[in-house]
Amino acid sequence: MKEILDPICDMIVDIEEARDAGLTLEMPDREYAFCAAGCQTTFAKAPRSYVAKVDAWVAAQAK
Repeated sequence: MKEILDPICDMIVDIEEARDAGLTLEMPDREYAFCAAGCQTTFAKAPRSYVAKVDAWVAAQAK
């Protein structure tokens, strides 16, 4: 997967670009990527609140 949903602002983010910018968080289920530090910080405070949103987006992309 090259792109993933930023669950905070709903932007589609290039994972490698976000990783290079330090805007990813590695979790047990997957690596999450963010458009900006503010979104990353918001996610980090309550990741469980956003996991289902990303799961749904990933599932929709697989179809």
